[in-house]
Amino acid sequence: MDVFIARQPIFDKNMNIYGYELLYRQSGDNFFTGIDDDQATSELIYNAFLVMGLHDLTDGTNAFINFSKELIKSDVPFLLPKQNIVVEVLEREKVTLATIDACKRIRAMGYRLALDDFVLDQNNLPLIEIADIIKIEFPAVSRHEQYHLIQNYGKRVKFLAEKIESKEEYKQAAEMGYELFQGYFFNKPSIIRSKEVVTLNANLFSILKELGSSEPSYLVIANIFERDLGLSYKLLKLANSVYIGARNKIKSIPHALSYIGINEMYQWISLMMLKDIQNVENVELIKQSLIRGKLMELLTPELHLEGESSEFYFTGIFSAIDVLLNSSMEQVLKGLPLSVNVKNALLGIDNEQRKLLNFIMNWEKAHWEKAEDQYPMTNKFMELYMEALKWAKKLNY
Repeated sequence: MDVFIARQPIFDKNMNIYGYELLYRQSGDNFFTGIDDDQATSELIYNAFLVMGLHDLTDGTNAFINFSKELIKSDVPFLLPKQNIVVEVLEREKVTLATIDACKRIRAMGYRLALDDFVLDQNNLPLIEIADIIKIEFPAVSRHEQYHLIQNYGKRVKFLAEKIESKEEYKQAAEMGYELFQGYFFNKPSIIRSKEVVTLNANLFSILKELGSSEPSYLVIANIFERDLGLSYKLLKLANSVYIGARNKIKSIPHALSYIGINEMYQWISLMMLKDIQNVENVELIKQSLIRGKLMELLTPELHLEGESSEFYFTGIFSAIDVLLNSSMEQVLKGLPLSVNVKNALLGIDNEQRKLLNFIMNWEKAHWEKAEDQYPMTNKFMELYMEALKWAKKLNY
């Protein structure tokens, strides 16, 4: 049976990754038809630990996993490593004494406990006393009620604001006393609105432009590298570490270029461009862009899509370049030497590249129905997703 897991990032106040909430759906004919909470959690645990590898899914950070009130009363939580698991209690049903006792047992065993979609009432008051994290849907609960909860319980419990979709909401939540944040606010240009516009390395830009010409010249590219000491160092390090063994050291720029090749160099230059504009606030977005690009490249032959796989790769890689450069996509694309298909896709114009990008973006946010409308899931989807994750990790993301 094919299974699919999406991960949604959770940040701390310094915009560092605190962990990921793991979300499960089943593939095939019933991929988007609901299954009960117990089965969903059981399948997620099995696949996260035994099939995909939890460390790869969470990059070694915390994994937030939902447990129904029935499953939380079982011994299933105790199968998981307590050091990087946060047990989430779903708040869809009425809290019972049995649920409270089960949560106390989980805490006594050293596990961290999070209350998901929390709304204060008399029944769940006892859970506050044993919880480590309280998750509140920020747009849905009144600011007055949120402020009251944080003031009364914030000294012993971490509060996590869910569904934060803008920098303004993030700032509001932080000022109210929230310590953790979940949502896609880092995908919005406002994340760096207060900073000066970031610019791309001019030499990288020149190399990318030359690589995109009909007959790229190794001599022109080598000359650009040779006048930039930092880029020369990176190129030689890349050539020696990735393409050649320690016994065959490459010492010249032309030699390195000939070994790497035009097609591979095209991809490495795009990675250098992203790395060049990295900062603490956008590292997760760069990681996401890398994963998107690689996944789109891998899915192209699997879905029998028309067009060069490199066009799908660049659509994913540069899908958030407007946010990273704090500019409009139209302005950014004026100078980037990308194909018409890639530029149209990045501008939101419907084509094969845009369709696949929309599919991946919907999947990232667990918008399963929208994703299914765009493409039927392939049997190898999660395998390719994990391959893209591992590829990004090799690049230190």
